[in-house]
Amino acid sequence: MSGILVTKATGTTGRHVVTGLAKRAVTVKAGSRNPSFAAQENIVPLAFDWENRSTWAPALDGTDAIYLVKPESDEVTHIVKDFTRLAETSGATKIVLLSEIAAETRADDAHERQVERVIEQSNLDYAILRPNWFMQDFIDDRFFGNLIREDGVIVMTTAGAATSWIDARDIADVAVELLLGEACGRQALTLTGPDALTLDQLADRVSAVAGAVVRPVEETTEAAEARLRSAGAPEQFIEYFSDIGRSIIKGDTALVTDVVASITGHPPRSLDEFLAEHASLLRRAEGV
Repeated sequence: MSGILVTKATGTTGRHVVTGLAKRAVTVKAGSRNPSFAAQENIVPLAFDWENRSTWAPALDGTDAIYLVKPESDEVTHIVKDFTRLAETSGATKIVLLSEIAAETRADDAHERQVERVIEQSNLDYAILRPNWFMQDFIDDRFFGNLIREDGVIVMTTAGAATSWIDARDIADVAVELLLGEACGRQALTLTGPDALTLDQLADRVSAVAGAVVRPVEETTEAAEARLRSAGAPEQFIEYFSDIGRSIIKGDTALVTDVVASITGHPPRSLDEFLAEHASLLRRAEGV
């Protein structure tokens, strides 16, 4: 196999895809806006910027397969379409797209579904990964990290519905197997953790390792929109965030699948395992 390009190689899943492929003695092109991987055997760091198209062709030169994490842009559909066409003409044959759970249920004009259709309509062998919420969100300050450590809360819109959280490392393991396998099968795969937990159950699990009570805070869709709007969030993001809440309420995220185990040969990591491993990042700040 020729080289494999990993976009957003320093991201939550991308960095694990890079290291997973490198361990399998495959040449990995670790593409990112500011390459930070050290050049080493099997890993070639390179500049790749969705907004700088001059970086695309060099990254695709000699590339057979691609792990694609879509850009955060209002023009995401057009960008991915143009990139995919270039990948086809450059000789790539396979692509694994990181999408999200229940993307197939979103409106036709939703970017996440539009990007999936670009991949589906391409000439590439593909797999679309639709993972549930990442366990890494609990330690990420952009999501729940600060709220847990400083305020002792987890704020979500669920209406009592459950979510089967998944470790990003399991997503990466699936991607590695698909990228190295004979064929992706032109299919979409829903990836989940082993258990679906309600917000109350989730708060109990986090409290057990945080060293203090972490309260579940149920937020209505309307309240979440008002909070984000007052914080200056763009309307497009607010609409996207509301779609996620409605998806949880519908029960889309409560699904538990065996895809991780069937493809990788190992069961997905449990939330309890993840929380225990990262307990030091969940403990309440001193003096709070």
